[in-house]
Amino acid sequence: MSNDKSMDPMTGETVETDGVYADEAGREVTLKRGDTFPADLVLGRTTWEMKGFSMNEAEIDHQQQENTPPRLHVQQGDR
Repeated sequence: MSNDKSMDPMTGETVETDGVYADEAGREVTLKRGDTFPADLVLGRTTWEMKGFSMNEAEIDHQQQENTPPRLHVQQGDR
């Protein structure tokens, strides 16, 4: 018996991690956090398994916003 007590997400649940997911029929979709797991066209309600993280260049945030402004150097004058 396996010690792993986790369950794969089901259709209708909210996606917690961006990634590529496959359903029981093997159909793969890319989902983002906050999306809802879709129903399969043939199976209807199904479980989803994460196959990998999404590495789509268009989804990467290159303009990351920082919580605090950058520190600036202050000129101390001539010494």
